[in-house]
This record gives sequence, structure tokens and C-alpha cells, in this order.
Amino acid sequence: MTEAEEMRKYAEAHGVTDYPQAHEPNEYRYLSPAWLDEIARGLTAGQEKYPGETWRQIPPEEHAWRAVRHLILYLKGDKGDTHLINASMRCMMAFETSGADREKWEGLMNDYERGRLND
Repeated sequence: MTEAEEMRKYAEAHGVTDYPQAHEPNEYRYLSPAWLDEIARGLTAGQEKYPGETWRQIPPEEHAWRAVRHLILYLKGDKGDTHLINASMRCMMAFETSGADREKWEGLMNDYERGRLND
């Protein structure tokens, strides 16, 4: 049974229904908490090894190629490293250093900090 099926079954058994709420533009429920935890663990280890967020000095293209390298190693069967997590971290770093959606995100965070976002 998939996680979504388990959640649906639980909701039905406990009388949980949809509640009228505003549409969510970003459905964070689709993100895997375990995957996010592994990303955070990897980024924390990286911070300990390379203090000062030095990854921000690396061009996005280099991060992207390092992500590709990790994916290729994973696809070749190399299980000696957490290649999917490392590739995910490198994709995040490439995204961040490319400046993509930075203004949108900063605006969202400013609104959040000022309490302007709806619950």
C-alpha cells in the first residue's frame, strides 16, 4: 500500500474530511521528510568540513556537473556513497547560486517574517 493510500485509509477510518482552505501554491506534503532529513544531514556535514558556506562561491554549472557525476555513479551501481542525496544537494546548490527565483523567495520570506502569510 502506498503512503497516499495509507493516509486516505486513515482519513476515512477517523472521519477526516477536506477542510475549506485557500489553495496552496506549493504542496510541501509531496516532499519526503526522510529525504529532507538526509539533505539536512549532508549539508550539516558539509558545513563542518567546509565552514563558511563556501559552496556559494562555486558556479552553478559546476554544481550541476557534480550532481550529474553522482547520478552516473549511482546508476552504475556504486553504493559506496549517498549519491542520490549528494546529487540532490548539488542541484539545490546549483539552483541557489544561479539566482533562480531569488527575488520571489526573498519576498515570500519577508512576508512570512512580517506575519503576512495566511495560515
